[in-house]
Parts: sequence; C-alpha cells; structure tokens
Amino acid sequence: MPQAATDDVRTLAKIDGWRADLITPPQVFSALEVAYDLEAAQRMWQENVPPGLSAREGDPTRFGVYGDLADVDFGVQAVALWSGGQSGSCSGWLSQVRLAEASHVVVTEDFDSGIGNACSTDRNVYRTVVVVERDQLPSESSLESAHATDDDPEYPAEVFLAAYPAS
Repeated sequence: MPQAATDDVRTLAKIDGWRADLITPPQVFSALEVAYDLEAAQRMWQENVPPGLSAREGDPTRFGVYGDLADVDFGVQAVALWSGGQSGSCSGWLSQVRLAEASHVVVTEDFDSGIGNACSTDRNVYRTVVVVERDQLPSESSLESAHATDDDPEYPAEVFLAAYPAS
C-alpha cells in the first residue's frame, strides 16, 4: 500500500561544510539541489558523503549517516542535497519541503534550540542528503524555471534551487 505523501523530508546523511564547487547567487545563503533518478543520487552520495561517517538515529543534529539510498522509491521520491547554515550552539536541519505553487518551493529548517533556547549567532555551513516526495517538488522539466524560499512569512529568503550538481 503506498504511503500518503508528506512535505516532511527524511535525512540520509549530514555532513560538515558545503560541497566544494557549490556557487550560489549573491545574497543567497542556502541551496537545494535535486536528483530525480538513482544515477544522479548515487553520484550525489559519492561526491558528498565521506566514508567513515558514524551511523546515527533520530533528529539529524550531528554529522553522520541516518539512512540509505536503497530505501528511496524513485517512482514517488527524489533525493536532494540541502546546503544550509546552523548556529555553532544549536544544530539545524532541513525538515520540510513543500510545493506552495506549481513553481514555488518553500523549505523549512528545524533547530535544536539548546539550553534555554539561546543560540549563538555564528553561522556554520553544513549539507544534508535528504529524501523528498516528488509531489512536493516541481517536475524535473520545470525545475529550471522554479524558485524556492524559506518559510519566513514576513521576509522569505531566497533559496538556490537546481538539479544536482548545480554549477
């Protein structure tokens, strides 16, 4: 029985830093690069997930491997590389991707707010390999004309959106 689609993402791996060749437009501080097929997803994994990362469970607050590409159903899911930033004292991760309109993707990050909900203001970049339901993404053929923002209702920040690997 197929599972109901959700806008929640499933993290497969969290890695320190952004990939070396990622370039975003000026004033864009996060990126979502999508692999719609197994071949592109395997290349994404090989190029971004270093061997020897620890196996992890739960919320992706620490660097490590949380899942496996073998569990992805490319008929209804895609794999994406999220490049974002987190506080040095409060871990962050991509928690939701939703298609707000046919060509507008909205992303949500969650944060481990730490002790007393106090997070430092430094920015530490990281990347995660995540599984996203295809119905929460533009089609592969329309991805180039789509755009993405974060979920801030007053001042949504632009998110670089592209097929993997973006150049």
